[in-house]
Amino acid sequence: MSELGNYLKETREEKQITLDDLQRTTKIQKRYLAAIEEGNFDTLPGIFYARAFVKTYAEAIGLDADEVLETYKNELPNPQTEAVDLPSRSERVKTSARTAPSRPGKGRGKSLASILVPILLIAAVVLVVVLIWNISGRDSGGEVQNEQEAGQTDTYDPPENAGDEEGEGAADEDEAADEESGSEDEQTDKEPQLSLKETSGNVSTYILTNVEAIETLKIEMGEGSYVQVRDRDGQAMDENGGDYKDDFEPDVSGLDALELNIGNGYGVERVEVNGLEVELLETDHQYVTITVEEQE
Repeated sequence: MSELGNYLKETREEKQITLDDLQRTTKIQKRYLAAIEEGNFDTLPGIFYARAFVKTYAEAIGLDADEVLETYKNELPNPQTEAVDLPSRSERVKTSARTAPSRPGKGRGKSLASILVPILLIAAVVLVVVLIWNISGRDSGGEVQNEQEAGQTDTYDPPENAGDEEGEGAADEDEAADEESGSEDEQTDKEPQLSLKETSGNVSTYILTNVEAIETLKIEMGEGSYVQVRDRDGQAMDENGGDYKDDFEPDVSGLDALELNIGNGYGVERVEVNGLEVELLETDHQYVTITVEEQE
């Protein structure tokens, strides 16, 4: 047993905390906790997670995690390539926005088109109106001349129920407009929504509504990041920690709940469930729970 593992175990036992209790608190499997106490870091998912798991273990039993890591740094395995300190997600977004290349001419083309199209439409409407006015003017002039020559004057009496028909037509149009508006409201209400329910420590709980089940999960992996996907019962379904530069899209279709165990959260670029982005915490190790619920 290593000095680090012995120190952690003695502290845990002094505070009467069992490995089962520690597993529920840290969400780290019991066999990994025992491996840390025994100094068997080779059994962990990867040497990168030795520091992350030890830090979480120390915090859970009330120790200063940074002090523990500094004191026993010689016992912890060092990865072949050191992880690069990445800026926060908000800073990466600002940097990418500033450095994104502009496309010359594209904005001017859209602006010119937006001006020309309405002008052409207005000109076409004016032309049609002028033609109709000219044709109707010639026809009415001929009819007046014929009536004057014949000495006759025609009168037009509208039908008695003309007003009623116009009223009924307007009412039908209003009713159809109301139905269309109601249909649009229903479609808007049924759009999938992902909302943050609560955050406790390094655990975030999200609620997914207006869907029958979880259909897709897409994770843009960064270098040195690790993601494990678990079902509602906490059973591991899939994980990705080998080829860090590939997107991770595990099969989660039909699930009503899932949990993500994320290591090196700074290295994960983006997480989407059913096409909706999950906002990650700015922390090294975190858990994300997503549950499907009916909207009240």
